[in-house]
Amino acid sequence: MILTPLSWLFSYIAKKRKVKLQKKAYQSKLPLIVVGNIAVGGTGKTPVVQAICQHLKEQGYHPAIITRGYGGKATHYPFMIDERTPASICGDEPFMLHQLLPDIPIVISPKRVEAIQYIEEKLKTIDVIISDDGLQHYAMHRDIEIAVVDGQRQFGNGLCLPAGPLREPITRLKEVDMMIINGGGRASVSNQAQYNMQLLPQSLVSLATGQQFAIDQLMRSEGSTCYAVAGIGNPKRFFNTLNNLGFMVEEYPFKDHHSFTLDDFKAMDENTPVIMTYKDAVKCQGFAKDNWYYLAISPQIEKEFFEILDEKLSLLERGKKGGKL
Repeated sequence: MILTPLSWLFSYIAKKRKVKLQKKAYQSKLPLIVVGNIAVGGTGKTPVVQAICQHLKEQGYHPAIITRGYGGKATHYPFMIDERTPASICGDEPFMLHQLLPDIPIVISPKRVEAIQYIEEKLKTIDVIISDDGLQHYAMHRDIEIAVVDGQRQFGNGLCLPAGPLREPITRLKEVDMMIINGGGRASVSNQAQYNMQLLPQSLVSLATGQQFAIDQLMRSEGSTCYAVAGIGNPKRFFNTLNNLGFMVEEYPFKDHHSFTLDDFKAMDENTPVIMTYKDAVKCQGFAKDNWYYLAISPQIEKEFFEILDEKLSLLERGKKGGKL
C-alpha cells in the first residue's frame, strides 16, 4: 500500500509526542478516568461514560465529565453546560450526556487541563472526573484508562493514519487498564481485562412530543417500513439494529457529527416514519415532524467491569495510585 510508509511515520510521531507530553502532564488532585479509543470514528465511548457516571452516582460518588465538545461553538472555554445550552453551542454528544445525566456537571474545553482546573476551582463537591475521549490527550495525567473497541470493526487493517483507521498502534492497548468491547466478543490484542457491552434498544421516542412508544406498538401503528437516519461514526451498526428489530429500513447515512437541516429530509416521503439515534435527534428537534422518532438505548456492561473499577478507585482513595500516565 502506497500510504503504509506514512502510517509508520505517523505511528513514530505519535509515540514521540506521547513521551514528550507525559513528562509535563498536569496531575489533578482528583481521580481522573479517561474513556477513549485508538480508532477514528464511533466506537461507543459516550454510552460507556453514561454507564460509568450512573454507576458512580449509585456508589455515592459525585462525578463530573470533561470533554472537547466537538462541533460546538462556545464563545469561551472552559464552558459548563446548563439547561439553556443548545447542542449547537456545546456539541451533540455533550448535549446528549447532559440530557441523560442532568445532575452531573459537564465542562467543555479543547484543552482538557483547563476543564480539570475549572472543576478543581469551582466545583468543590466533585470527587472524580471522567474524560469523554482524550486517550491521546497526554497533557493530562490519568489514573485509570479505559479503551472502547468496536466489536465488529475492531482495528481495520491494523495500520495508523493515513493508511489505516488508528490514531495509535495497537500495542498502545497493552498499557490501558481495561477494554470494553462494544457489541461483544474479544479484541485481537493481548489484554486480559476485556469486558463486553451491549447497547440494548428500549423504546422509540417522539422528537416532537417526547412520548415513548414500545417498539412493537409503534411498528403496529406506523408499519415496519421506515427511513433510518444516522450521523454517527458507524451508521451501519444502527441500521443493523433496526433491521434486527424487524424494520424494513431505507438507509440515510451522514458523516459523524453532521449538522442536520430540514433540507436533509426533503427526499423522504412525509408519511413514512423516520427513526434516528438520540445523538442525531438532539439536532433535529426544532423542525421534527410528528412521525420522527429516536431509538432509546441502554448500555449494559458486564458486572465485573464495575467491580474492578470500584477496586481501582478505592486504591486511589487510599493513596496507592497505580494509575498510568
